[in-house]
Amino acid sequence: MVERHTTRSGRKRRSSATLERLEAARRRRAEQLERERENERRVDAALGPFAEAVTAIEAVERRRADRIGALGAQLERKLAELDRQRAAKVAEFERAAEQVRADAEMEIGEWRAVMATSVAEIRAADVGAAETAALLGISAKAVTALSRSAAAASDVDGQKSDADSTRAEAVDAATFGDERAAEAPANEQVEPSERDSGVDIPAD
Repeated sequence: MVERHTTRSGRKRRSSATLERLEAARRRRAEQLERERENERRVDAALGPFAEAVTAIEAVERRRADRIGALGAQLERKLAELDRQRAAKVAEFERAAEQVRADAEMEIGEWRAVMATSVAEIRAADVGAAETAALLGISAKAVTALSRSAAAASDVDGQKSDADSTRAEAVDAATFGDERAAEAPANEQVEPSERDSGVDIPAD
């Protein structure tokens, strides 16, 4: 009787242990399933914001590209306008510089004419080219060039003076002829018809 009771007790303990293991396995499985469902919920919950962020980033990138493109176009327009303004300023500068150069050349030419006249006066006083160069502190070549310039200017002035005299004489001659015609006596002025007709006019 004791052995039979012991055997039943052992079977009962083994059955209880098996049930506990099975129960534990079931609980673990349930917990696992719950964790999986929770993970799925977490994944689903995370997918929404992620997709929203992706869409927002794409929109921001598009706006960024559009704004950068607009800024680039604005920059190009401003640079083009600056180029036009720069070209206008450069042209204005060139015109002003050319005028300054022309004015300077004219003034320099006038002063060179003064120098040439001075050299001519010194040379006319029987001062040699070398002495003139030493006196003025310039080279003999410069003295020669200034002398030639003075001579050329003198020739031009002489030709101009001759031309003016010729014109004045012509004007005077024409004026004198008109005055003589106006002062002639009336009886000396014969009508062409009377002078050239060949008909004798009887005396009274």
